[in-house]
Amino acid sequence: MHAQTKLILRAQMAGLARTGLSDSTATEHDIAAQFEKADHSISATLYLFHSALPEPTVWFDRSRLALEQRDLFRHAAPASEAPVAFAASGTVASSLRQTYAMVDGPFRSTALAVMPLGEWLVVVRMSAKEKAATLDRQMSDFISALRLPADPSATIATPVVACATPLHFTKAKMVKPEPTDLLVSLISGAAARETKDQPAPPRRHWCREGDPGDGFAAYRADDQTGDASGYTLAMQDAGRVVWVNPSLMSQLDGEPAGGAKKAKINYTVTLADVDGRSLTFPSFAGLPAPRQVYEAVAKQRPVGMAKGKQVTLDSNTFK
Repeated sequence: MHAQTKLILRAQMAGLARTGLSDSTATEHDIAAQFEKADHSISATLYLFHSALPEPTVWFDRSRLALEQRDLFRHAAPASEAPVAFAASGTVASSLRQTYAMVDGPFRSTALAVMPLGEWLVVVRMSAKEKAATLDRQMSDFISALRLPADPSATIATPVVACATPLHFTKAKMVKPEPTDLLVSLISGAAARETKDQPAPPRRHWCREGDPGDGFAAYRADDQTGDASGYTLAMQDAGRVVWVNPSLMSQLDGEPAGGAKKAKINYTVTLADVDGRSLTFPSFAGLPAPRQVYEAVAKQRPVGMAKGKQVTLDSNTFK
């Protein structure tokens, strides 16, 4: 039983035996469990993780893109034109799933489902040597065996689509963040993670910004309507997100006075990890493209970190 969600992963679930269990963190915030049928005809992996962005539609889109980008699944044909919204628990179709037919490789079908569990997310990936219809039934049986509790705040899941109006990116120069911006990013990020005994935040509608990359994709909520609102970068497909937000100080400094031209806005970059840490990186003098942010987070040292009430700053930031 997972301590924080009470989700029980039994040794046998819907005819599949649990063969592995691991945690990429030290706090059970990123769990992976493997299951397999006795004759090896069907295998499944279940992921349970805690994300600062607990939106099943975003993580279904990110997981689907990651699946389709793998060489093994490049020729997979989806069984339906769009992902299928369904009720993993209760009566509200707050989850998404899709099944694919395979034309080559060791499997004949594969399937993906993403389901909300409060502020946690459950992702199931399943592959089979059987046809897609058979695998789809097996996926349904496996999801039923999970016995996910009903979520009273659940809303109908709407698949993510491309944003209608694209943002305008620049080859932005990396700059040291203003001390105030650094502290605001860290403190607000840490405060957002302190959600114990609080209801899950309301779901929002999301669109995908531009083309996804290898290991990332950018998303915008329905209230992020222009360059000055920034965007959210989903890293890989297991809950890690990067907030790219307009700098508070550059907005205040750039307020026009007497008809003066408004100054250019800087953008802060903060990674929210699944274990509750918030890490802030150097800012950008202009709106950076998602790939530029992804590479910066992968290569640069963070200039500050917060977890709970503890905040750590890199002393070089203020020199």
